[in-house]
Amino acid sequence: MPELPEVETIRQSLSPLLLSCEVKEIEMFCPEVVIQYGDAPVLNTFIFDLRRRGKYLLLDLSKDRSVSQHVSTIMVHFRMTGKLLYKDSFEEAAKHTHVRFHLSDESGEKRYLDFNDVRRFGRVWLLPPGGEKLDPGFSRLGPEPLSAEWTAANFFSQIKRRPRSTVKALLLNQEVVAGVGNIYCDEALFRAGIHPASRNESLSESDALRLQEAVREVIAEGIGHKGTSFSDYVDGLGNSGHFQLQLKVFQREGEACHVCGSEIEKIRVAGRGTHFCPVCQPLEKKD
Repeated sequence: MPELPEVETIRQSLSPLLLSCEVKEIEMFCPEVVIQYGDAPVLNTFIFDLRRRGKYLLLDLSKDRSVSQHVSTIMVHFRMTGKLLYKDSFEEAAKHTHVRFHLSDESGEKRYLDFNDVRRFGRVWLLPPGGEKLDPGFSRLGPEPLSAEWTAANFFSQIKRRPRSTVKALLLNQEVVAGVGNIYCDEALFRAGIHPASRNESLSESDALRLQEAVREVIAEGIGHKGTSFSDYVDGLGNSGHFQLQLKVFQREGEACHVCGSEIEKIRVAGRGTHFCPVCQPLEKKD
């Protein structure tokens, strides 16, 4: 968890607060979560852009506030329980805070950005410009689901390349489409009326188009509702999202389907807990 909508919400919440801030110090409480490629400078640099790619968040740094030269990038992947929390005044680092960035805003006021991760699976990279492409996971990312690059032709070709894979495994593959995780995958499959264990070879072109549109819809709505919060996810200011109130199948096993009234079931597909409606998403295609 955080998936694309959550990371995008974190980016949107932090961007107006971090732009033009100077990085004065990096405090590492758990150095093993930090990966550095090369010796790109981070201290005494200025944040000039916050970008997102898939589930990665990137903070680009320049030599000065005029953005005359991009000198380095801080990249974050949150994995299961990572958080990036902004503080406008000093407070003791919370439990599970592994990295603290000491910042100074344009007026010289001290600000803080904490990377917190209960399970310690998340990572923070310190990179030279373009260094994100050195990370194997980043370099293999497929198109963004809301971008023009994710065309029907592109999606059809990925389906045909993996005929025996399940459709759920297809959507979770970050090389096929970037940023989709378990929550939005289950919700998109429900909207498209496709069983998560269906083989890709069983999908017609109309099935694929319907699924692609469903992915775009749930991702856009997830961003609009500021992400999905269960136990861990919050934005950069500590605020929860609201898309959990819109979920039709995810984590609703045993409850009634909002469409047909049947009981939502949970099975394991592609190594993940998977939620679906057996009536709205039949495994065998109807005549």
